[in-house]
Amino acid sequence: MVAFREHFKNPTTAELELIERFGRLPNSAHRDRNFEAFAKTGLPHRRVEAWKWSDVRQALPSLPDACETARRASPFDELDPALEFNFDADGTRIPGHLPEGIRILEQSESQALAGAEDLPVAALGAALSDKPANIIVEISKTPSQPIHLIFAGNSPVMFARIEFLLREGVSAEIYESHLNTGGFTNAIVNYRLEQHAELKRTIYQSADKSGVQVFTGLVQLQAGSSLVQSSLGFGAKLCRNETRVFHQGKGASAELNSAYLVGDGYHYDQTSHVRHSIGECETHQLTKGAVMDGGRAVFQGKFYVARRAQETAADMQHHALILENGGEVNAKPELEIYADDVECAHGNTVGALDAEALFYMRQRGMDERSAKALLTEAFVGEALGNAPDRMRVSLTVQSRDWLKGYL
Repeated sequence: MVAFREHFKNPTTAELELIERFGRLPNSAHRDRNFEAFAKTGLPHRRVEAWKWSDVRQALPSLPDACETARRASPFDELDPALEFNFDADGTRIPGHLPEGIRILEQSESQALAGAEDLPVAALGAALSDKPANIIVEISKTPSQPIHLIFAGNSPVMFARIEFLLREGVSAEIYESHLNTGGFTNAIVNYRLEQHAELKRTIYQSADKSGVQVFTGLVQLQAGSSLVQSSLGFGAKLCRNETRVFHQGKGASAELNSAYLVGDGYHYDQTSHVRHSIGECETHQLTKGAVMDGGRAVFQGKFYVARRAQETAADMQHHALILENGGEVNAKPELEIYADDVECAHGNTVGALDAEALFYMRQRGMDERSAKALLTEAFVGEALGNAPDRMRVSLTVQSRDWLKGYL
């Protein structure tokens, strides 16, 4: 512990508590490597470029000692029966019976979290999760039902980690509920897709105003594989939803679509990094959001295109509405391109509702509050358009209910 302690300069109370918590865990080379990666940075703060708008150190001065134990509801609870994996105050709970084509593996402790060197909070989660080795869910046959990952966040401090391996040609529909009742929640989900595998990943985030949430998705795409990702988030005291996509085989494709609605006292950070390491791959990203007075949103998107990644097609769009004075949106779209035969672009706008459209609806008898809600729902709803049908409907209802409460 002394060696790790020396990495921290003027550690906060929370960091000292994390060091102490780590010291109580069984010895593990896997844990040591990941905690060392975290210790080099500590809890991210505004002087860390990738976290300059999401200061975890400030939001988490000490670890919470209590929170509401009843988990928040998820709109996915009401969908067709799914294969549920639960991460809550009782630890990691895997279904007792798995259908044909799905089995549980355990990763060798010699394998640390990929990319942990620049994912300090994810490395922390890998070091402190309740399993010393990563759980791998191998899917070798297309499941007949969706998979639901429930990160309940109903304990003061929760760390969770799981990985899915989609074998060649498999299609899977996985949805994630990232919930928080006032504690500190840190989750990592790793997806590895073999050739021509398909993943539809849908994310719902909801938290108490006092909660701190960081969850990270890592997606590795081999030749011909595809990812369609949709998410809806409402923020927390601080919430960061980060996705890393690695194009590792020709013909891979990724769609990253997300919507956010952020009210007074909430903070939501949508960060993504897509790495095109090989040519003939596509990425399309659309993020749309709305922020009320006192709400704060962050969008950071980066496409990296290596020199050998010729014939890459990548487009990134972020558009946000500030519904009231006092709302704040910080955005940083970024392209880093070393190949010359590519089609890459990005766009970013932050503004208010269209005054003419609002006037048009008022002229037809709609009150101002209802008109604003309808226009905002349509605006952010575009980013949910590629979600599976039943999930899109559920997420649309959630956004509509939120707008009714705020407008």
